[in-house]
Amino acid sequence: MKRHGFDPAALLTGLVLLALAAAFLLDASGAWRITAQRSVPLAAGGLALAAIGALVSRAVRGRRSVPPASPGAGPGDGSVDGQ
Repeated sequence: MKRHGFDPAALLTGLVLLALAAAFLLDASGAWRITAQRSVPLAAGGLALAAIGALVSRAVRGRRSVPPASPGAGPGDGSVDGQ
């Protein structure tokens, strides 16, 4: 399995959706009452927070310099037939 880098926006989005699902479960059990006037702004605010996290992550990753490829790197260096 290919390893992926840390993605804070995906983490925040998942946490927001899990919190919203927990709120709806609490509403279904009768422990807490949630209305559309509460759930829609909470979901929108949480997803906006995730979008801000994505922008910050992209800005931070954009500042990093990509190391140049070493000459004669071998297989997988992008050359055709070793040329």
